[in-house]
Amino acid sequence: MPKFVNSLVELVTASIDNISTPDIHPAQRAPPGLLEGVQTPEMITRHFRNTLLYIQAKKVAAEGTPGSCWDDVDVVGALLKMGLGAR
Repeated sequence: MPKFVNSLVELVTASIDNISTPDIHPAQRAPPGLLEGVQTPEMITRHFRNTLLYIQAKKVAAEGTPGSCWDDVDVVGALLKMGLGAR
């Protein structure tokens, strides 16, 4: 699971700046409503930020738990990019 989560966070982090870029041809943009209730660039960004905070909360809650897979999940770079700081 950690490898999948790390790859997904890395992909979204690398692509998040493109969701509000006005010079992208409309045919290259994802259709609105790709995620139910998440349709604007601001909503997508807020959803990603909330997801990062959720992951970070899980990591903190699992600290000291032997065998926890949350230790292998790395969201520090994404937190910093999204202005959330490494908590």
